[in-house]
Amino acid sequence: MRAITDESLKKYWEERDKQLEEDKKNYVGPHCCLIMNYNVDKSSRENTSPCVYNPKFREYYLQATLGFGAQKIDFCPHCGTKLPYGLSDIWFDILEKEFGLDNPASLKQKKQIPAEFQTDEWWKKRGL
Repeated sequence: MRAITDESLKKYWEERDKQLEEDKKNYVGPHCCLIMNYNVDKSSRENTSPCVYNPKFREYYLQATLGFGAQKIDFCPHCGTKLPYGLSDIWFDILEKEFGLDNPASLKQKKQIPAEFQTDEWWKKRGL
């Protein structure tokens, strides 16, 4: 078995960093950068990033690391890009104006929310 040397580790990390920089440059995806994309992808239990994306409202948050709660963020903590305008206020406004739901968090009205408003479909359909 080959002994791992400081030089071979250095070369490994240099190649890895070079590949990461290339991946960052070539990233085309739904989020502002490759790192944000990785951090909001919660499909793996190993991802413990506090970054969260809520597609229904098109909003980004930093979750509390202790306890509950989250803070909405306006800029990517990784690349500094201004994040898209959040749509939660518009979501509530449309539900009230178009469907008469003035308290969509209530048990009664929650059942009346159209299916498209449970996902990002509602704002994509409206070109927001």
